[in-house]
Amino acid sequence: MVFIFDQDTFRQMSSYHWFASEPHLKIEEVSLFMSAIFSPEVARTKSVNAIRLRDLDTFEEFFWLLEQSAPLFHAVVAEVNGATTIEQWKDALNAIQIRYPLLSASIRKTPGQRPFFEKVQGVSMPLRITPLTDSLVLEEEMEKELQQPFGDGSGPLTRATLFHAPDHCVVMFATHHSSLDGKSHLLLVQDLLASVAGEDLGKPLEVQPGLGQLLGSPTPAEYGKKLEGKSVAPEDGVPVEMPQVSAQRLQLSVEESEALLKRAREEGTTVHAALVAALTLAGKRYSEKWNVGPVRCVSPIDMRKTLNIPDAVGMLVSLHHGSVLTPDGALFWDIARTVREDMLPAQSAEGARHLLGAQSSMISDELSARDLYWSVLNGPLVHELMVTNYAGYKVRTEYGDLKIDNLFTGSPSIIPALQKVSVLTVNGRLGMTLVARDMFPTLLEDAREILARA
Repeated sequence: MVFIFDQDTFRQMSSYHWFASEPHLKIEEVSLFMSAIFSPEVARTKSVNAIRLRDLDTFEEFFWLLEQSAPLFHAVVAEVNGATTIEQWKDALNAIQIRYPLLSASIRKTPGQRPFFEKVQGVSMPLRITPLTDSLVLEEEMEKELQQPFGDGSGPLTRATLFHAPDHCVVMFATHHSSLDGKSHLLLVQDLLASVAGEDLGKPLEVQPGLGQLLGSPTPAEYGKKLEGKSVAPEDGVPVEMPQVSAQRLQLSVEESEALLKRAREEGTTVHAALVAALTLAGKRYSEKWNVGPVRCVSPIDMRKTLNIPDAVGMLVSLHHGSVLTPDGALFWDIARTVREDMLPAQSAEGARHLLGAQSSMISDELSARDLYWSVLNGPLVHELMVTNYAGYKVRTEYGDLKIDNLFTGSPSIIPALQKVSVLTVNGRLGMTLVARDMFPTLLEDAREILARA
């Protein structure tokens, strides 16, 4: 039997690594692949040589549904100095795919049942390789990457880009938020560079249980109500139209970073709380809505320390949601201390269980992606600012003759006006990355000025 494809179809098929690498597929395998392209609902229920890994947890299903309306996945960019070859990077990328089972996994959904992670034999993480040039602007590359959604997750959940020059490289990962959180991305970069440097990564990791299971929360029950039909995608499969993503970075000097840490400790608070206070006050300069208030801020909370699993990989964060109080005449450090105290309950296991309980109620029924999107936009979790701080992650920057010069991370939002700031200290310098669709262009510089005065 002969199959004839037009150029667009062949290009789409060729983007699947397993198709390009298997020239002698059986007819029924090709037929299933064709149905996955032209009838996506078939792909959700059946795969070739598929292994079911586990069901999505509450928070994971929440992100899976939202990603189908607007991208909110995560990206990390690492700038690396040192001589390497493309083959070294390819070998290292193969090694981390063996170590991390969810990198090339997919998400499937059977009508009426909870979605689940699935591994299909022969499917690998997509890799794009391009020359590294002097004209490359890292923020622009992140912006381009963050505008390519993962949709329903039926393809690989992570993709990689390598910008290569003989003595200098940039590597970028983008990952569906249901499978990995930001800390997982940083561990991924660490293992990638260790492998490039010739280090042994050890045994493959087991698929990490979901946060709810680790916290002892009830397993998500069967849906109370089920959708009619087979699709959970937005109406007509069209995502919500959103403004383009913009990214901006700012780094403090080593001296500024050390002074901020020292002063926060002296004032009985944290760098994170000081950053939230500074960014809130900076936003009030720009936005009348923020100035009227209240400004609601979300802070993701890494639960690994609480669960005693420091190097676990998965979606292992809880959230704190609260208003940042900035009454007239309030002193900066008083605002920061209040932020810290307000966050304490959410940092406990009980606080995380409370959040998961609220999320479970939102997906107790089988929803369309668009239904969940609008319920979030009009629900109690709406916020104007998000600050993700990786202060607990001690960035390893040297791997043999290789060294990380820059490392930053960020993700877009389903709320156009939301200002999302990711904070990471590398080589002693605290860096902030702002990602937004309707960006406050001076937010980071104004926050730096406020911190300097404080």
